[in-house]
Parts: sequence; structure tokens; C-alpha cells
Amino acid sequence: MIAQTTSASPIISAFTRILPLSEKEIQDFTQITREEELFKGQFWIKENKRNERVGFLLNGYLRKYYIGNSGKEITDAFYFSLDFCTELPSIIGNTTPTSYIVAMEETSLITFSYEDFDKLRVKYSRFERIYSKLLELTFLKSYNRTTSFIQQTPKERYTELLRSSPIILQKATQYHIASYLGISYQHLSRLRSVR
Repeated sequence: MIAQTTSASPIISAFTRILPLSEKEIQDFTQITREEELFKGQFWIKENKRNERVGFLLNGYLRKYYIGNSGKEITDAFYFSLDFCTELPSIIGNTTPTSYIVAMEETSLITFSYEDFDKLRVKYSRFERIYSKLLELTFLKSYNRTTSFIQQTPKERYTELLRSSPIILQKATQYHIASYLGISYQHLSRLRSVR
């Protein structure tokens, strides 16, 4: 279900934590947004199906996963309230997504077209700076996740998850957490039992 956005204040707050915006910039951005509701189990992104919108979660949560060679789901990310969510590589590369992003519970998002936002970046230099900062933060998150598989043991990855993202442990199933950590369900159970 899609409705016109009545208030984009949470996303504006996220932007203004990076740079202040003028009333005109806020007004022009709000014009390109809409609010979307996803029911539990509904896909936001599907493999091989284009989606060129950016989402900002108001509530609920999404899970990103890939289908491995064995046919098993491999969880790559979780998105919660105040997180941005999109399939940027497919948008920038003009390709179809290779992952799925699904609502794990009823979820509300503010969404906007990447193309429309790109026009705002050309029109307003502040949006270009905000975009650059968000890209930096996304890269850093992805880099840290990748290096954790090289430099940390499963126990260290689990301990870091407890510290940095306790909401994942509160909301996600043990199966999805184990997949996210790159370990078996049984290994996760052992890690949890020694804490």
C-alpha cells in the first residue's frame, strides 16, 4: 500500500544531522517522497526485479539475503527504524538486483526515487554532501563486516554483534543471526550458552 507522505521529519532529521537544510531544500525533497507500508513477508527488493527507490525505515524491520549455491538463504543485513535501505549497486550499475530484501514484520518506509534525488543533488550542493556522507558510512559498515570475516573468530563476531547491534538479537530469528554471522545454528547455540 502506498500513500503520499504527510511528514518526512524523521528523514529530514537524519539529513540535518549531517548538514542543515533550508526550508526550500526540505520542501523540494518532501515533494519526491511517499510513504509505503509493507506487510510481513512482503518483498521490498526481489532478485532480478528492478527497484530504483531508496527507503528510510520509520518502523518495523527488513532482512537482506542472497540465495547460495546450495539453495540456502544467506542473510547479509538487517534494517531497522531510521536505517536507509536500497540496492545501490544495481541502481548505479543499471543491473537487476542479486539479493532479496523482505519485511520481517509490518514495516513503514519513506521512499523516494534515486533519479529524483540525483536531480536534487545537482540542484543543491548540500544534498550532494549528504549523499557523499551516507555513502561513506555505508562503505565503512560494509568494509567492517567484510574484514570481520577475515580478522575475527565467530565468537568475536558474535560478541561485537551483542555490543553494536543488540536489536538484531532481540528481533531476528536464531537461524537468520547464525547465517548473518556465517556460522551454523548449532555453533550459535553454543556461543549463546557460554555467555
